[in-house]
Amino acid sequence: MRSQPVRILKEGYWDRTSVVPSEDGCLRVRKESKDTASPGPWAHQALRNEIAYLASLPQAARAYFPPLLDSWDELSIGYEIPFFAERQDVARLSLAGKLSAEDAESIQAELSRAVLYGLHAERENQATAFATHLETVLEESIIELAGMPPFRDLVQSPSVSINGAAPIPGLHTALDAVRQSGVLTLLATQPSVRLHGDLILENILWPGLVLIDPVSVTGLTHGPPLFDLVKYESYASGELYAIREELVTAEPAHAGGYSYEIFWSATELAAFTQLDLRSRFRAEFVHVHGPVHPQLYHLLDAYFSLVMARNTTGRHQFARVLKGSQCLAASSAGPAS
Repeated sequence: MRSQPVRILKEGYWDRTSVVPSEDGCLRVRKESKDTASPGPWAHQALRNEIAYLASLPQAARAYFPPLLDSWDELSIGYEIPFFAERQDVARLSLAGKLSAEDAESIQAELSRAVLYGLHAERENQATAFATHLETVLEESIIELAGMPPFRDLVQSPSVSINGAAPIPGLHTALDAVRQSGVLTLLATQPSVRLHGDLILENILWPGLVLIDPVSVTGLTHGPPLFDLVKYESYASGELYAIREELVTAEPAHAGGYSYEIFWSATELAAFTQLDLRSRFRAEFVHVHGPVHPQLYHLLDAYFSLVMARNTTGRHQFARVLKGSQCLAASSAGPAS
């Protein structure tokens, strides 16, 4: 029988991360599936993929990840890694005001070595498969959202207005426009690399960079390099944190259309506006992978938003849908090249 947790580190939608004692008296971190009636469409396979991922890291990136100490796939699915008591995640350090500008530079330099020169050095010939996956998941997400009364008009209306701006296509129309724009064809030409997959500040430990919780919510381990940049910047900018903490307006507007605004003046978001955790990493990304294509960036941003909208509730969910609507519309604006 496995040891009982000393404390809970994170309660996820379908998994739990906790600190547990081992037989030798040391502490470990255990990530394990929860016994829930609604584990989500990808939950169990994502954990299996995460275990396989940690067991097959490329040599160039291995030093930046914790070793896999144990894993199982029985009544539950899970694994254990060492507990790094001397490190905290970069999100927590940033929010507590414990990072300097020099720290931010150092973190991004190490992150570049781990991700851009480590993980992304492993390539495979599956770019077309990723483009197909993205299109399929977007369509599934939009169909599911259409069945939820708050989002039916956002999906089915030919056009919608957000924040009083010029109308943009509804989600169904926007997806058709994406298909016609050529951006999916462009996505299929991108190299496919080993991804972190969930590169957010909460999954980056410091000092002495360690990356944890790899693999995207849909279980992806390989895809276009831009995948990691978009995910990283969504949190490092403060937007993803604001959405998750519901520091946003996300609702139908009184004058018609919808309202989606982030409370940038909120005290909790000061860390993201005062500390630059993006510029160095983006510059290194461009150096390694070339210029960032705006339409591809928006397409991946829409994918993240609409995928997670299926696994959230309340204002958090509404914000993801509105952001996803904006991004999907932007991804189809103009011909891809």
